[in-house]
Amino acid sequence: MSSLIELCNWINDSASSTAIRESVLVFPIVEGIHLLAIGVSAGTIALTDLRLMGIIMKKDPASKVLRSILPFSIGGFIVVLITGSLLFWAEAAKSYRNPWFRFKLIFLALAGLNALIFHTGIYRRMNIWDNDDTPPGKARMAGAVSLVLWATVIWLGRQFAYSS
Repeated sequence: MSSLIELCNWINDSASSTAIRESVLVFPIVEGIHLLAIGVSAGTIALTDLRLMGIIMKKDPASKVLRSILPFSIGGFIVVLITGSLLFWAEAAKSYRNPWFRFKLIFLALAGLNALIFHTGIYRRMNIWDNDDTPPGKARMAGAVSLVLWATVIWLGRQFAYSS
């Protein structure tokens, strides 16, 4: 663990980290883009999850809903990942010491694992249940778990942002 804190301190003390952190414009712009991208990514993920749970867009085939929304979810997530990495780079030492940040990373990994399990499992058999108003239990469970995990990631991110 001491080498990880040393790495975070090195990043934190780098010229690029200091430049981002102390800039009047760069840090707030990156943070603003990060928040907007979270809205795009999490919002479209929520729509997908609600369809998987059979709550909205019941008359639309699940494959059509996922196919039309997924590019926005992925694009938004890529922007979130890039801007989040820049925010971490700007405050690496603070991030390392903050338990909210660590929990956020854990829940982010769990959300990714949930998506991986969904896409390698029940998603591959979507042709069987594609037009069902109420998808099978595994799809509904994946949607519900995803909603909870992503809401937790966002909540933990806000806790991190407002803690010292």
